[in-house]
Amino acid sequence: MSDSPTVLSVEEGPRPWVGRHRQVPPGSEPGSLAITMPLYDEEGNVGPVVQDLLATFRTAGVDLTLTLVDNGSHDGTRAEVEGLVAANPEVQAVYLDKNQGYGGGILAGMAQAPESAKVLGYMWGDGQVAAEDVIRVYRRLVAEGADIAKARRVQRRDGWQRTLVTRAYNTVTLWWFHIKSTDTNGCPKLFTRDAWQALGPRSEDWFLDPEIMIGVADRGMKVAEVDVVSKARDFGTSKVGAGTVLEFVVNLSRARLRGR
Repeated sequence: MSDSPTVLSVEEGPRPWVGRHRQVPPGSEPGSLAITMPLYDEEGNVGPVVQDLLATFRTAGVDLTLTLVDNGSHDGTRAEVEGLVAANPEVQAVYLDKNQGYGGGILAGMAQAPESAKVLGYMWGDGQVAAEDVIRVYRRLVAEGADIAKARRVQRRDGWQRTLVTRAYNTVTLWWFHIKSTDTNGCPKLFTRDAWQALGPRSEDWFLDPEIMIGVADRGMKVAEVDVVSKARDFGTSKVGAGTVLEFVVNLSRARLRGR
C-alpha cells in the first residue's frame, strides 16, 4: 500500500466523454482482451486461478493476454508467476520489488496491455470470482455495447465482516457520488480501450475502484453488470483490514469535499 493516498487534484474535472455506444450482435467478439491480475502473497491461489482462466478463454475462443503483477510479494508468488509465464504463451508478467499499493499494481499491469487489445481490464488473483463469471462479464460488455462491464457481488462467502464493510461503503458511494452500481469495488472490471483512456485513473491505493466509478458516473458512460457469487478463498487471507477501511474513509471524504 502506498504511504500516502493518490487522488485527483482539486483543479481537475472530468473530461467530456465522446464515446459512442456500439450496437454489437450478441455473441460477436470485438477483438483481443487484455486482463491484469495483481498479486500480493498469492502463492497458493495464482496457479489454479490462472489455469482455470486460461482454459475457460481458450475453450471460448477468445484471444486473451494475461498480465500477472507480482506486487512485492514475500512468499513464493514470484516463482509461481515465472512458471506460468514459461508454460503459457498468453501470460506475461510485471515484477515489482516493492509493493506499490493496490492501484499501483493494477496500473503497472494495465500499462503493459498490448496495443492490439480492444478490451482491457483487471481482476483479482484470489480465486473468489469464477473464471466462468469473468467471461460472462466480457460477453456482457460485447453484447450490450457498453463502455465498462463489471461483476456485482450479490452473495459473499468471505465472512460477515467483509460483507458489512462493503455494504456500508457502497451506501456512501451511492449517496455521495450518485454511482448507480451497488458494488463499487466489484471485479473483474473490463473497459473498451477508449473508455479506459478517457477515465485515465491514477490512484495507487485502494481508491482506484471508486475513482473509476466516480469518473464513469461523471461522464455518463454505459455500465453493464453481471451478478456473481463471491467465493471464500482457498488459500491466504484478505488484504483488506482496518487500515484499508480508514484509507477508504479518508479518500471518500476528500473526494466529497472536492465536490466529485
